[in-house]
Amino acid sequence: MAPRPVRSTWRSELLLLLAVVLWSTTFAVMKESLSSISPALLVLVRFAIASAVVYMLFRRRIAFSWHNLLKGLAIGIPEYLGFMLQVTGLTMTTASKNAFITGLAVVVAPVLSFLFLREKRSWKVALALLLAVNGLWIISFGFTLRIGGMGMGDFLTLLCALAFGMQVFMIHLFSDRESFYASTFFQLLTVAMCALVYALATKQTLVVNAVSWPSLLYLAVFTTAITLLLQNRFQHDMTVAQASVIYSLEPVFASLLAVLFIGEHIGPAVLVGGVLMFVASAIS
Repeated sequence: MAPRPVRSTWRSELLLLLAVVLWSTTFAVMKESLSSISPALLVLVRFAIASAVVYMLFRRRIAFSWHNLLKGLAIGIPEYLGFMLQVTGLTMTTASKNAFITGLAVVVAPVLSFLFLREKRSWKVALALLLAVNGLWIISFGFTLRIGGMGMGDFLTLLCALAFGMQVFMIHLFSDRESFYASTFFQLLTVAMCALVYALATKQTLVVNAVSWPSLLYLAVFTTAITLLLQNRFQHDMTVAQASVIYSLEPVFASLLAVLFIGEHIGPAVLVGGVLMFVASAIS
């Protein structure tokens, strides 16, 4: 399939950055929620609410067709796998490893686009990807080459990065301006249905603890419905590599928010890594 023409704009890049800022708030919220809810139920409720919100707001723009359903499945299945592997891996590995390995999706999507869409590569994009990966490493592990052995949690997180990279690639392939409301709705519904099937197959409880609802509502509306509408609408205005570099800024914004709202101290590793990733975004 020939690559689709792209027309990167500041507006598209800024709105994708807004999605990244919202995503950067999810780690602490999910970590807190997982103390009172299973990973499958968290994903199920989060995406079920998000799909309901998108349908209620944009039902007149959502066409029920096999074409839109198949696009939603193509995007939603790797996204479901990514979320389930991420939250499950998070229970078995450190936060730093989970963040860095998940961030490797920044490399997966551009490789897929080069292999299957023949997107052109420039030295600027290659340099941006290299800087982004190095920035992720420094933020996660500091100025060291040691990360310890790879356990099951790390392996599951690596599979999660592959799944998220595939999701970014599928959005570029199937989402467009005319049908992004429909593709987003069916994408969300696909993730919710996959989580429901898994929860039923593993005989998990479907009862949500009352203390989990505020976090779930925030995750569903602000970091799922809004962010995926932005992603499906504006990602195709740039190359997969450019979008991936923007997505790699998530841990940078997470660190900045931790400083602003809970008083965490930014060490030299976070500062250097963040600068590298912002430079990568600027030159991509």
